Amino acid sequence: MRHANTLFLLTAACLLAACSCGPGRTGQAYDLPVLETSAKASTVQTGFGAVAGYIEDGVYIYKGIPYAKAERFLPATDPDSWEGVRPSRAYGPTCPQGARTGWYDDDQAFAMHWDDGFPDEDCLRVNVWTAGINDGGKRPVMVWLHGGGFSAGSGQEQIGYDGANLARGHGVVVVSLNHRLNALGFLDLSGFGAKYAASGNVGMTDIVKALEWVRDNIAAFGGDPANVTIFGQSGGGGKVCTLLAMPSARGLFDKAVVQSGSILEAMPQKWSRRIGAATVRRLGINPSRIDEIAKVPYATLLEAYEGAITEVRAEAEQDGDLPVNFLNQIIFGTRPVVDGEILPEQPGSSASMALSKDIPVIIGTTYHEFTRDREDPIFKPLAVQQAADRAAAGCAPVYLYQFTWESPVLDGALGSTHCMEIPFVFDNVALHRTLTGGGPDAVELGHRISHLWTSFAKTGVPSAEGIPAWDPYTVEKPATMLLNIESNLSF
Repeated sequence: MRHANTLFLLTAACLLAACSCGPGRTGQAYDLPVLETSAKASTVQTGFGAVAGYIEDGVYIYKGIPYAKAERFLPATDPDSWEGVRPSRAYGPTCPQGARTGWYDDDQAFAMHWDDGFPDEDCLRVNVWTAGINDGGKRPVMVWLHGGGFSAGSGQEQIGYDGANLARGHGVVVVSLNHRLNALGFLDLSGFGAKYAASGNVGMTDIVKALEWVRDNIAAFGGDPANVTIFGQSGGGGKVCTLLAMPSARGLFDKAVVQSGSILEAMPQKWSRRIGAATVRRLGINPSRIDEIAKVPYATLLEAYEGAITEVRAEAEQDGDLPVNFLNQIIFGTRPVVDGEILPEQPGSSASMALSKDIPVIIGTTYHEFTRDREDPIFKPLAVQQAADRAAAGCAPVYLYQFTWESPVLDGALGSTHCMEIPFVFDNVALHRTLTGGGPDAVELGHRISHLWTSFAKTGVPSAEGIPAWDPYTVEKPATMLLNIESNLSF
């Protein structure tokens, strides 16, 4: 009966579509590429079993592939293997999280075009876009880390994250992923015993696990495991900064891009453990029975965790340990923990820079970020500081940019807002036209910027036709590339 109902609904949907917008009404069919869903044509063998995706306009697409599994608050382990061919054509679960404030703002909801999927704690999934499989292609690999701080977001939340255009037109393999967030990824319970020693950083160790999956499996998807670039925006940029400081991530990537997310300070364990203790107290759990926290309903856990953060943030501000600013307000409590093991030192420390000294990095921001009426006062200083510190430490070349193009959408109200560069980086300006407007000049700028990013992924040097030569940032010549219809290098 279920199959009959499904067939009826599909047939009805097709008939309605045909009546309203098919050739019978307009005299022309939509000019869309053929979609091939043959398992035989798209099957790839991973280390845990075979997966089948789909092929659209020359791009092989795989969604929702398990890269790991995890128990609450514990490090992830390998996923269960499977028999036969696993369908991997739809995005998998996203990490549970609170309600997005942007849902209730019509302009933001329209412009950002959110897709928050469906939540489940079993959310450790990767998505892959590639122009060839099983062909020994050795294409450069670009692994995208989504925004949302360390508390929200997913690998599918914005339409601009779609990797098809980069795979089709730029010769790279694109990977995106979901990992644990908020209390599930960053609640530090290490004060309750060795079992939970890693709990404050499991959201980051999930990402390391995903990068290990890329190392071990991406060759079958036509990618080169020896040429991997990590790139991310906002919280994703902060994750890139953290990975640069994690010994367990060393060797899993060789280039990095930080977009509007230079986070140089992680959570001191002094405060993260207080948040953990306050969360447990709010839940009414006796510390001698700490394992009961694994069974607490997610909504109850999140409420206690967020209340604990508010409580401890006030203590930190009163003690003078926490400067009162926008960034600390929004990510205090939910960010990686300097635990001496997984994250030995602060991301901005000299020791952390020494760990990633050989990694070329692109760093930058948009012009307005969160303030339409003036230049960004939040992320730009941190981006400049990160670039200057790496240059002074003699690290591999660092390239600093500012994205200054302004959207015409909503009568120009968005300006060069936070997230604005994402569809340009992915060459998705037309696809995400609710944010960009999709005009021809913007589309052309998207071609140029996506070529900058993919040339960097290929060679370690960002270059593109129509963009001036991009000098690295140095102490003597602090160069910043201003990215716009007419780009120029500023000193």
